[in-house]
Amino acid sequence: MDESGPARCISSCLRNARLDRVRFAIEHEAVDNEHTLGPVPSHGAAEAIAVLPRPALGVPSLPRVRLRGRIGRVPLAILTLFASASVVTWSDGLSWTPDRMLLIFLAPALVLRRGRRYLRDFVPFAVLIFLYAECRGLAHVISPHPYYRPQLWLERHLFGIVPAQWLQEHFRHGARKWYDEAAAGLLQLHYIVPPFFAFLLWMKRRALFFRFASSLALLSFASSVIFAVFPAAPPWAAAQAGLLQHVVKLPDLSADVSSAGLSHHSFSLAGVVVGNPYAAIPSLHAAYAFLVFLVAASLLVRWRHPLRWPVIALCSLYPLLEGLAVVYTGNHYVVDIVFGFAFAAASLAVTNRLWRRFSLPA
Repeated sequence: MDESGPARCISSCLRNARLDRVRFAIEHEAVDNEHTLGPVPSHGAAEAIAVLPRPALGVPSLPRVRLRGRIGRVPLAILTLFASASVVTWSDGLSWTPDRMLLIFLAPALVLRRGRRYLRDFVPFAVLIFLYAECRGLAHVISPHPYYRPQLWLERHLFGIVPAQWLQEHFRHGARKWYDEAAAGLLQLHYIVPPFFAFLLWMKRRALFFRFASSLALLSFASSVIFAVFPAAPPWAAAQAGLLQHVVKLPDLSADVSSAGLSHHSFSLAGVVVGNPYAAIPSLHAAYAFLVFLVAASLLVRWRHPLRWPVIALCSLYPLLEGLAVVYTGNHYVVDIVFGFAFAAASLAVTNRLWRRFSLPA
């Protein structure tokens, strides 16, 4: 009976010593702060445990599209890309639909002997964009009557004028000028730059491509919901309804700027559902351009070169000029551009958050 007291005392001392060692190890263990709430505090084990890294999903890292041994094929791949893009543009114009986009970039991928991997990565991306185009058209079927006054009221109260009306009154003179041609070209870049940028990311690192493609898909489907809930009429539609003067739709093309981009003399899977002429808020011309800029800028910031900031500033001109073009042509209000920028930034932020939350390959 007398021995049990010292034994319990020794056992308790040993247990406390082990706990002290565990606390010391936790408090002084280096933790990857990228996956925690911040640096590990030194005030106790309970606080340290609160910021331990979250368990990852165990997703394996994605292999890169390696060009080792294929560098000699790169010039041929560039020529093939130029040839395939020229053929599609000659046939259907600059409005690249998802199925056309797949064919354009398949040619250089085959030259680089990466055709199978290209199809595995890009076919789901193209299917998502195709589904978005159909959801955009269905939004018009569900809500065919747009809102005219809210965005027009907001535009006038923010700027005192309607910028689309002011631009056309001062710069549209009947005959097409060089800036009319430039604006028309910028509108068509909406269908070219995002898939081309996605292909470049895929060539650099497939994980970058998947993050950008996820952001673009999230942005597109979130916008299609808004198109169904709040179909917003662009300035040219408000002018046709008698709410604006001296605003027409530019350029005078057969294809709708708000539609999926499809020439009428060719067949495409993207034309199953009719296009949506009133999908003005948010402006996806501005949103896609701003998303491309945000991703490019996030990569260029890491570029250790004195020219990185001038290059980033140069890239920022793309969304700004795209926004100016859609306002001048009467296809969007300035508030549509602001909403587009906000949707793009939010989509990228949500995607990055999910990537960190689930420790997906970066």
